[in-house]
Amino acid sequence: MPKNNLPKTHLLVPKDLHLYELQNIYPACALWLENKMEKQIATYDLTIRDLPKNRNFLLFGGLEEVIQEIKQWKYTKAEINYLLKQQLATPKLAKYLSSFKFTGDLYAMPEGTAFFPGEPVIRITAPLLEGNLFSLFLMNSICSNTIFLSKLIRSKIAVKDKKLAFGGQRSHSFESGMKATRAAYIAGIDTGMPSFFKKYNIINPPKISLNAYHAVIKSFPTELDAMRSAAKLFPNRCRPMVDTYNFKQGIKNVIALSKELKKENNSIAAITIDSGDLAQRALYARQKFDQAGFRNIKITAASNLDEWKIDELVKKNIPIDNYVAVTELSTSSDDPKLEIVYKLVELRDRNKIKLCAKFAKNKISYPGKKQVFRIYKNNISQTDIIGLEDEKLGKLKLQKMISNGKLNYSLPTLDQIKEHVQNELKTLPKKLLDIEKQHKYKVQFSQKLKDLLEKARQEHTV
Repeated sequence: MPKNNLPKTHLLVPKDLHLYELQNIYPACALWLENKMEKQIATYDLTIRDLPKNRNFLLFGGLEEVIQEIKQWKYTKAEINYLLKQQLATPKLAKYLSSFKFTGDLYAMPEGTAFFPGEPVIRITAPLLEGNLFSLFLMNSICSNTIFLSKLIRSKIAVKDKKLAFGGQRSHSFESGMKATRAAYIAGIDTGMPSFFKKYNIINPPKISLNAYHAVIKSFPTELDAMRSAAKLFPNRCRPMVDTYNFKQGIKNVIALSKELKKENNSIAAITIDSGDLAQRALYARQKFDQAGFRNIKITAASNLDEWKIDELVKKNIPIDNYVAVTELSTSSDDPKLEIVYKLVELRDRNKIKLCAKFAKNKISYPGKKQVFRIYKNNISQTDIIGLEDEKLGKLKLQKMISNGKLNYSLPTLDQIKEHVQNELKTLPKKLLDIEKQHKYKVQFSQKLKDLLEKARQEHTV
């Protein structure tokens, strides 16, 4: 019988993270060690190559995850022995990994910052091997968190002053669902996942209520029985679905129950519609509730909503008070990928500097230690300039987070990141907040950076 190869858990755990890397990373580190290059100081840039087709801007996500993990990154004896057994590490590399600790500098944009293609969102300067060992970790951490935050914020923009809620169901994994829920909270979207509130120590999670969803309705003898029981257990906080059986009858049942509850100072807080023509059904429900004197009952709409559907309903002034969007957001269904790259851009051996660049068409990577500068007019951003770190071209977007391996940046709370996101949106040109149309924002390279690229090109064509 073959050995059962089932893992103890299919969830990613800390001991999996350090080896979650492409195989060639370790032989490359071994090669550099054998050639005595380990003390050379490298600078790496993490950038997004292209803007997804349905995005006018991106919001940077994942910094907290990156900093926390880099600060505690170590290799266990078992991990090192595995690399040796698989011939991915030499004895010299094994010794190096046994005492690994990040000693370099990390510059990054604050989490929640708006950015554009080509701009370094993270810049690491460290001994050559150190920066290399984080390749896949950095790309995946920033990629997933940025995808979620950049997608979710669009629905938050579309909903305007209405309420928006998000759930982690139908995500690609449990970890992905948790990251999407965190991004939703940062974007200012309501969520109701207890594990999220517990994990991030949210002090005032939403008050317990009951969305009497279809399983609840179907489990009782009648729809009215289900609604009545739920409303009595959760007074003034019951939100039944009304389209399990017959929508119009569901509305009649809510009205009949509301007349009963009124005598007990109780009421239905809201109804949820998650099927059919949402606009038509919301108009019908609002009319019936208002005629019956129950103007206080709110209307919630669900059913595979995304930013375009929400935008259309809001613009038509459909009487929907709350929106629930899940699958399209948790999977970023319209633009589920980011072309994220992590490139070596400079190598320093004592006083000798080697410019590292890539010249392939449509995949050019500029050399040197770079900074992103943003120019504002009346507090609205006008253009970004990618230049060298010693230039003075506008407001600096990259900040020093880690210096010589030590954290010198106070990680903000989720509420502080949320506030930063809202402030960023206020500074963006209004056209970039357009849900329907794509607009370009001007990003350019400084002349000094262009000259440095040409210098690198000449050096590497000899």
